[in-house]
Amino acid sequence: IKCEKGKRIFLNKVQIESIKNAEISPKNRAHIFRDMFLFSIYAGGLRFSDVVTLKWDNYDEKEQRIKKVIRKTDSLHQFKIGKVAIDILEKYKPANLDPNAFIFPIIKNVSLFDKDAEYQQKIIRANNIACGRCLHKLGEKAKLPHTLTFHLSRHTFATNALNNGMRIEHVSKLMGHQDISTTQ
Repeated sequence: IKCEKGKRIFLNKVQIESIKNAEISPKNRAHIFRDMFLFSIYAGGLRFSDVVTLKWDNYDEKEQRIKKVIRKTDSLHQFKIGKVAIDILEKYKPANLDPNAFIFPIIKNVSLFDKDAEYQQKIIRANNIACGRCLHKLGEKAKLPHTLTFHLSRHTFATNALNNGMRIEHVSKLMGHQDISTTQ
């Protein structure tokens, strides 16, 4: 059976702005999930599991760099981030910064999360599902022609980076692809 290759979709600048500007109540987690999604677009196309587990000690404010071991590949990932990603981080920066605290306040029990791999998987999966539901509703609110998923942030980052002149080898490395054909 031959399968057609799926069409890779991504968000254009207007669609990204409509997501940024969509009204969301600050009382629920949807605004955090939106910020995580936007952060991924502007910070190397990080996967949900890597954004939700991003801690303050992964961010070098002076160098404006993220340094993190990527969960899927278990490899060290380092890259510089731009102004939009920095602005998102600044929204969550507490006055008394604990380097071991998660940047995005989704995971509540940090000590249990850090020592129990089974709990980590459970919490990441549950929050990924919750994020997916919020993004789906946000996509409908923004009147997008396709379903909004967190993975779409990776496609959006890659496409925008390539369209802005970044070399495909660099995009591939940032996204943690083992083979450049995945990026292509």
